[in-house]
Amino acid sequence: MSSTPSNHREWVEPQQGSLKFPEHWHVLPHEIVFMLFAGAAWLRLGFAVGFSQANAILFLFYLLSLGWVIGWCQLKPSPYRWRWRMLFTLTISALCYFSLTTAVPMMYNPDGLESLAWHQDAILNQWDIRWLGNTPAALMTLSLPDWASDLLMACYFFFFYYIIGGLVYYFIKDLKRFRQAVVGFCTIYALGYVGYMLMPAVGPLDEMGPRTGGWLTDVGGAFIVQRSNGVDVFPSIHMAASLYLLLFDFQHRRNHFWWVLTPTVGLWISTIYLRYHYGVDLVAGIILALGCLWLTRWFAASRLCAAVEAECEAHGRQSVPVHNEG
Repeated sequence: MSSTPSNHREWVEPQQGSLKFPEHWHVLPHEIVFMLFAGAAWLRLGFAVGFSQANAILFLFYLLSLGWVIGWCQLKPSPYRWRWRMLFTLTISALCYFSLTTAVPMMYNPDGLESLAWHQDAILNQWDIRWLGNTPAALMTLSLPDWASDLLMACYFFFFYYIIGGLVYYFIKDLKRFRQAVVGFCTIYALGYVGYMLMPAVGPLDEMGPRTGGWLTDVGGAFIVQRSNGVDVFPSIHMAASLYLLLFDFQHRRNHFWWVLTPTVGLWISTIYLRYHYGVDLVAGIILALGCLWLTRWFAASRLCAAVEAECEAHGRQSVPVHNEG
């Protein structure tokens, strides 16, 4: 006997049916925002250093490749292609982060002068004092035992588990939820990158120096500094992305929410304690997370989402059967 498990349909490319130009194009909110960001970065670089400069070409490539993948998926919007479409956007997001390392300095300092006058740390520090008083500064100068510093550094690194593992669960288990999660998650990153372009800063670490503590604090701190893009301060994507995923889990994966709650709160504290962020960065991150959570809920209840789900389900039924010998 042979069987065709329905859940396997999402993991194979449909082979039946002729290729037709789509009657309706379903472009998701985060894709629009990301293409606008990539286009803005391309134009900003083009006018600053020339459209033939490598960084300008790179952001144009990001813009065009994202458009190409959207079109490729729309030609045959199966669950298989939708998964690749979402993963591609996440990949472009990661690449954009590192591309901003050299792109943002070129936007403000196209002549390559040895100047950091374009950094906005002084303004962010003023906002901290004006709106949050001495609380952020007190946390930045707080003296803790080595083990406590190491614990907070571990919480900081927990962020990378959460943004990868949290999304992988939905990627494997539930394409509908994964798509909804990515809508808000990638919008956070796109708008966060806009913040990096408008308010580039290196954080309190540059003036106050790195935290010293136990082995993890020292090694982890050196690792983070080497892999930072140098402008990733305002808003705090660490706050925005983790808060967004936490609230998304509260709605759709309650047990996991309770498991990650404590280290996530530790993560938020660590961003200031370890001198990577100003207090206002976290405030901006909270606003960004709540706004993108609203966007996700709007999308989930929209006609666009219903149309995408119906289209995806219809093409999923065309998948090649997967046979298991019984």
